[in-house]
Amino acid sequence: MKFEALASEKVIRLLDNCAEEVKNGVWHLDAINSYLLLEQVALEDDSFLDEYLAAEGMDAEDDTYAYTSMYLSNYQNKILIVDENAENPSEGNEQAEENQKAPQYQSVFFAEMMVMDENNAVHKYPMAKDGLEIFEKVNQRCMTNKVKVITPLHITSAMFELEVPVLREMCSDLSVNFRVAKRHFTSAEIFSVGVIPYELSGFLNCLNDKVDSKKPCDILMRDKETEQLWNILLKMNKCNAVIIGEAGVGKSALVEKLTYEIVTGECPEEFVGFAVINLDVNSLIAGTSYRGDSEERIRQLIEFLENQDHVILFIDEVHTILGAGSCFEGEMDLSNALKPILARGDTKVIGATTEEEYQAYFARDAALSRRFERVVVDEPEASKVYPMIKNKIRTLSKFHGVKISKTTVEYAIMIANCFAFDKKNPDKTLDLIDRSMVVAKRKGKSEVDKESVLANFDIFYELYDGMGVDARKEVAYHEAGHYIVGKASDKLVEINMLAVSIMPAEDYLGVTCYEYRKDRMPFRNKDYYIDMLAFDLGGRVAEKVFRKDFTSGAGQDLNNATRTAFNVVTKFGMSATDNERNNIFLNTSDYPMFSEKSTNLINKEVQDLISAAYQRAESIIEENKDLLEELAQKLLEKQIMSEKELDKIWQRYKKKHHQ
Repeated sequence: MKFEALASEKVIRLLDNCAEEVKNGVWHLDAINSYLLLEQVALEDDSFLDEYLAAEGMDAEDDTYAYTSMYLSNYQNKILIVDENAENPSEGNEQAEENQKAPQYQSVFFAEMMVMDENNAVHKYPMAKDGLEIFEKVNQRCMTNKVKVITPLHITSAMFELEVPVLREMCSDLSVNFRVAKRHFTSAEIFSVGVIPYELSGFLNCLNDKVDSKKPCDILMRDKETEQLWNILLKMNKCNAVIIGEAGVGKSALVEKLTYEIVTGECPEEFVGFAVINLDVNSLIAGTSYRGDSEERIRQLIEFLENQDHVILFIDEVHTILGAGSCFEGEMDLSNALKPILARGDTKVIGATTEEEYQAYFARDAALSRRFERVVVDEPEASKVYPMIKNKIRTLSKFHGVKISKTTVEYAIMIANCFAFDKKNPDKTLDLIDRSMVVAKRKGKSEVDKESVLANFDIFYELYDGMGVDARKEVAYHEAGHYIVGKASDKLVEINMLAVSIMPAEDYLGVTCYEYRKDRMPFRNKDYYIDMLAFDLGGRVAEKVFRKDFTSGAGQDLNNATRTAFNVVTKFGMSATDNERNNIFLNTSDYPMFSEKSTNLINKEVQDLISAAYQRAESIIEENKDLLEELAQKLLEKQIMSEKELDKIWQRYKKKHHQ
């Protein structure tokens, strides 16, 4: 047998040691078998076998050779079987009786194996059948995964894959779970680690390996943000980026798109052949209970990065590198370890985090944050969600074997906005479509329909059914009031109404869904903020029309409006009257300078703003009382109304009203 791949220096040394033992008769064999291989494999650091066995079974301070030899010696009787048909070399000798007690060489020779080292020199070894099978498996895996150099780790993996009996018995004697160990040394992972060394594969993975260049990229649009990323990475200095965005907007997806462009060659020519490596900070520090363990992993990571010229490191939740790996305050952590290579630009790094976490943790380390340039990823407008996720929907459809129409996708976008109001697109819509496909498939449907989408929120419909008639009407008037005040305001030009729901959800009885359009910039004067406050109070005013009283939901609206009014007065220097317009109050945690006089003045200005906004909302509701009644009735019939349905009623009413 001849190998297709070259054998590393350590593999040649391993085989030479086995052959030397055969020659010296240590195991009374005429060829290399699995027992000999296991002994030598365990002695090689690059096999990672002794390290794993020591960590899982034996004391880490025990000598590898000692315990390996001790356990292998227990199996010696299994391989020292005398061939009764063989000629006895002691026959006719005066000491024949004594010699017969000694074990004889067992003939286990099966075939000669030829291995070529990295200098193209050929080495020949006598192999037993079980030993040859191990190397045949190594050869097969190397050919399949285009591995050019065989290492001791590949031999370890092959032995676990073949479930070599002596390895199973050793694991049993060492109280090591063989099945768990086999998964640890899985061939799929070991033979395809590519640029990542096996010792780092527990917390590093190559995103290039997940890209199928024959398929269209699942991540559509985000061209402006991707271009911004490339421009930062192409800089000579501070060529690192941090992607800022709320959870679910697609920060990691942006990196996936960048990786796809590298794999397909659509990237700038400077990045052709680069690998995007993902660092899992939690896995990096996991299991490092002893002082020095995390430092060693960080040292290995930095050494790997310093030796790679064509790598982009991606760190999701990048704020977690602060303090990662240090046991006590002031010790070297991952962020400090990365600073030198960030400053030199040896490795290009992309981080991702939310604005809140960036400000709370990342931005406070000036030496770290100044080495990164921000890329802000906003939630897409509702009209752009479908074009953004349509390729991903095809992938989901193929996985589940269920189709979904564009109309149903748009319906799912609306429903996701209503029932996952606090989550962000495109993630919340994709998650709903994924679950809806599961529902449709389990019900034997070939296509997702509206019922499959709504089935994910059965609990909310049960809550709705349990509400009394008056409670439903209160919610209907409340949400219709928000919609009418927001729609009627000519100052809130950037607000786009999406849907209105009177179905109860986890944290609210109903919701008026809207978004801020980025292509419209309002003039934020006093009247603008009064209209914004009136929008908050529209539900409260409309409720009073119905029952001359307020619910707890209306109380929450008042709290929201009060907080907004407080900021308008203290931060923006605006008030309900022109006389006090120039008052600025330092109301941050750094400047707690409110006097009793200032507090009273602020409270009065806030109260005046709320009063002005309430009057504005009352005026709008009074002018559109017929529309309020119509929308409330429609909501009671439909429970959820889309932007198109709402606009149709709005346009018809306004046309009639102007006539």
